Amino acid sequence: MSNPQSAIDALIARAADDADLRARLLDDPRGTIQAETGMTIPADWTIVASESAGSVELGFANGELPEEYLEMVSGGQQQCGQSDDAKDW
Repeated sequence: MSNPQSAIDALIARAADDADLRARLLDDPRGTIQAETGMTIPADWTIVASESAGSVELGFANGELPEEYLEMVSGGQQQCGQSDDAKDW
């Protein structure tokens, strides 16, 4: 998938039906996202996961959206991070 948000949405949808994936996503959101999607999440982004009605919800610590994330989702850039070759979130 070329859109990082689409990859995250697909991962969350899979976790709704896969208890093991859901548990891993809740326990280690960064590691699970990286392992399942191949995306590299910048080290200074703190990803938090919670569960509501059997669905995983992902967000950023303190509800603060990193500037790079805002640029990415607003169309300002396709990727963030250091590597042009890696799929970055």
